[in-house]
Amino acid sequence: MCEQSPHPDRTRSPGPLTVLARWAVRRNRLVLAAAALFVLLTGLLSAGVSAQLGNVGWLAENTSSAHTRAMLNRSSHGGMPHLLLLARTHGSVDDVAARTAGTRLVEDLRHEQGVTAIDSYWTGPRSPATEVSPPPPPDPLLRSTDGRTALIALWLDADQHVQHDATGRVMARATGRHGPLETHVAGQAAVTRAFQQHSEQDLLRLELLAMPATLLLLILVFGSVPTAFLPLAVGAVAVTGTTALLRVIVAFTPVSTFALSLTTAVGLALAVDYSLFIVARYREEIANGLPHHQALVRATCTAGRTVAVSAGIVAVSLLGLLVLPLTLMRSLAIAGISVVLLAATASLLIVPAALACFGERRARRDYLAHRRRAARSAARWHSMAITVMRRPITVLTVTSTLLLLLALPFRDVVFGLSDERALPPNSPVARTMQDLRTDFPQVGTEIDIVLPDWYPTGQDSADRLDAYARQLSELPGVQGLRTATGTYLDGAPLGPLCKPSSEAAAHSPCAGLQRFTLPTGTWLAISSSPRPYSTAGIDLLHSVRTQPAPAPAITGGATADFLDTRDAVFQRLPGSLTIVAVATLALLLVFTRSLFLPLKALLINLLSLTATFGSMVFVFQQGHLRRLVGDFTVTGTTDLTLPLIAFFLAFGLSMDYEILLLARISEAHSRTRDTIRATAEGLQAAAPLFTASAAVVLVVLLALAVTDVANIKAIAVTVAFSVLLDAAVIRPLLVPAIMKLAGPANWWLPIALRSRLPLHPEPPLPHDPASPAADTPVST
Repeated sequence: MCEQSPHPDRTRSPGPLTVLARWAVRRNRLVLAAAALFVLLTGLLSAGVSAQLGNVGWLAENTSSAHTRAMLNRSSHGGMPHLLLLARTHGSVDDVAARTAGTRLVEDLRHEQGVTAIDSYWTGPRSPATEVSPPPPPDPLLRSTDGRTALIALWLDADQHVQHDATGRVMARATGRHGPLETHVAGQAAVTRAFQQHSEQDLLRLELLAMPATLLLLILVFGSVPTAFLPLAVGAVAVTGTTALLRVIVAFTPVSTFALSLTTAVGLALAVDYSLFIVARYREEIANGLPHHQALVRATCTAGRTVAVSAGIVAVSLLGLLVLPLTLMRSLAIAGISVVLLAATASLLIVPAALACFGERRARRDYLAHRRRAARSAARWHSMAITVMRRPITVLTVTSTLLLLLALPFRDVVFGLSDERALPPNSPVARTMQDLRTDFPQVGTEIDIVLPDWYPTGQDSADRLDAYARQLSELPGVQGLRTATGTYLDGAPLGPLCKPSSEAAAHSPCAGLQRFTLPTGTWLAISSSPRPYSTAGIDLLHSVRTQPAPAPAITGGATADFLDTRDAVFQRLPGSLTIVAVATLALLLVFTRSLFLPLKALLINLLSLTATFGSMVFVFQQGHLRRLVGDFTVTGTTDLTLPLIAFFLAFGLSMDYEILLLARISEAHSRTRDTIRATAEGLQAAAPLFTASAAVVLVVLLALAVTDVANIKAIAVTVAFSVLLDAAVIRPLLVPAIMKLAGPANWWLPIALRSRLPLHPEPPLPHDPASPAADTPVST
């Protein structure tokens, strides 16, 4: 049964947090019932949302490569095929049995729902409406050099959901034995489907592995079963509410699957933090002699202010992602801001309401209280802070040197974009893609050129297209070029020139080249030897873009996608980081009423994050410590988006711990007016909280790191290392050293700002330094 609270003390003019806390305590049954109803309704609304999300948004919009991709997608057979089938035989693909089986398979697949066009070594280009006719001569680019493997290329409907379903049907129908042919499926649509399947498995693994371990750890941290379920309740509100929001948003714009995975991890992490802050403060106020309901109100006011400022800074920092020109980043920003604000609101309502409902005996129950009192009496964190502040220059030098050494590998970062190698090495799709690159090295390295609204309809325009194609085919690294006038190699056509304006016989070589005349313009497809994202590949793209064309040209392909995305992100990145820095400094300035402390917090976090990025390059780009973090394919590059995602996640968590520590130090300084004593007392009060929180966050992140997908593994391991570095080095060592060296400058604020900054909405409450020690949780 829930206890009914008496009317709270009304002797002080209440601030907004006081009003909120009093209402939540007084209406505890209503608050808990509303929270349960919210979780139920949003859970029903978000059912099946994972099937609506996609592996989208990794490429920049409004770029030359994006426009090229859009124009090619408007054609039923433009650009790289969505699916590529490798058909192998022990003999030759030119044998009658192999040709018959391949032709029969093509005929079956071209009528599959969602397939818009198909091409193969045996049949040439066809569409669902194409009448069966004698095939053109075999295309040598669709046959491996040993003659035992042939390609079947499929173009699918542009709608991602239709494409997803069609991919599943084609893979189920085509994979396996077809007469003498053994067929396996590759291509970007197959890779995307594999990523989605692994993401769903990872989410299930997170629930099965992380939840039991997290619950056990929460019981140890909170000291009782009822209070251990509070962060799970807060996390449920945050995660289901955000998932329901994504379900609504996906109806209007594509949303990345990544947003769902990270929402679960971040929502649980913040729920633990915010709940722990309030519960610990409540027990502290009870230990100081306050009655149950007054302790709840005071705990929600003091710890709630820390929660509100922390959530504000994390949410504002995520606004920086909205500036970046990637759908993926916007998905993460929307999901992140939603889960942060919901976690903060839920903790400020559910935690005091639940503790009021429990009653004082159950709310203050802590089975490990004696251990916490012993740890408090030992004052290990206090002693560590004093020891550090006796030799601040030495500690600052050693820790800064360590962080800079960890950051050194980031100098060697080589950016790229993720491909099938981010899948587990034993994935059938990943293995087939590797076989594809071995047998057909030109696949995936294609450079597409589109001449928008220009067609070689006359002899003069056909001659100009021919000259342009000869020019391009002579460039170093070009292994072939196909366009409406023919196939070219080393500056010369392979065979007679085609006349795009005339009807070609179905069995002639020109029949297959008519698809290079699109409704949106003329298309040229270059097969190249350099791998995408490599220096040679980028140099070739620059050479292609500088060649004089018969009409304004735009370029696409994997290398163009990467180069345009990189340039677009780097162009917007300064503005994104400026938003984060300015917003963080402004909120911390109001929170601390100090000019130095916000600058110190920002610079320390940036130094810590740079060290974290160095570890990402050291492990995932260079391939060190693979046995420790789990197997993955070393590509020699770092996905361009991974440091951005890791930065905003790690920055939010580190600022969470920084604000908690600053709040405790500022509160102690307001009593003692002594920086050294305030820093030691603040660390002693805050360290058990942020180390306990870090332990729970590490469990969640390391469970996520068990994933088979290298991208998610890289983010989980990187952010986990950042949290560990923050809790073990930054807060207990670097912060006290800088606080000691800064001295009175820590609290300096220009007179002009003092009168303009708002006073704290919830002023510091009196605290008796001689009161009994608070039973705050400690890391176990």
